[in-house]
Amino acid sequence: MSDLNLEFLDQTIDKYEAKDKKIKKIRVGYKLYAKFMAHQKFADEVINSALDPDKRSYRGIRVKITHDDYELTFLMKN
Repeated sequence: MSDLNLEFLDQTIDKYEAKDKKIKKIRVGYKLYAKFMAHQKFADEVINSALDPDKRSYRGIRVKITHDDYELTFLMKN
């Protein structure tokens, strides 16, 4: 799971945006979320995205934290 990092997340989001596909939500496992939060860029954007911790977002995409350790799933808009 060490290959999952913030750079991978950004590249994946960019790839979908280049194909004109919109990501509705990112599901992130709690351990991977903690790893992402170690990056200042991610932490600042998520913390400042909303006052309610249940409405986190990164790059305008909602972030849902799951119980799976290293889950990283992208839910697409129809």
